[in-house]
Amino acid sequence: FILLIISAIMLTALQMASRTNKIVVEDTETLTTARIARSRLETEIRQADEILATSTASSIVLWLDENNNDTQDNGEQITWSFVDQDAAPGGKADLIRSSDDTAIVDRPNGIHYRSPLGTSYTPFAYDALPPGTQQVTITLIVEPETDGAGGEPVTLASTVTPRNIS
Repeated sequence: FILLIISAIMLTALQMASRTNKIVVEDTETLTTARIARSRLETEIRQADEILATSTASSIVLWLDENNNDTQDNGEQITWSFVDQDAAPGGKADLIRSSDDTAIVDRPNGIHYRSPLGTSYTPFAYDALPPGTQQVTITLIVEPETDGAGGEPVTLASTVTPRNIS
């Protein structure tokens, strides 16, 4: 009887440790994906020849002059945007990177971002309206959701200056 009680206690402790480990691993993976997306976004903003006027608080449109001819050609526009997933203000969103280059398909860059839909949250803030932008502040709010109840939100923020500002 005593062995059964000890075994039950040990099994419960092992299950709790395994569940905790799974949550930590999944939360770490979500945050790593968000950091990679932010890093890639920062790099593309720094390399941008122009931040286009079609940029908004929830999307940024960049022109990268691939062939250095000072003309916006097909395939030289990249859009980063939030796509709402649950239609709830501040709910879940995907961060999507797409290009007008038909050889490159849309690339999702993570999930569990907080959606700016219906909130005052602005993922992209500009020091001046595009195309006169000289600095972009990126704010990504990541909410790991490994246990279904949602994790503590983590804010990743940075300010970036495009290299080709006039």
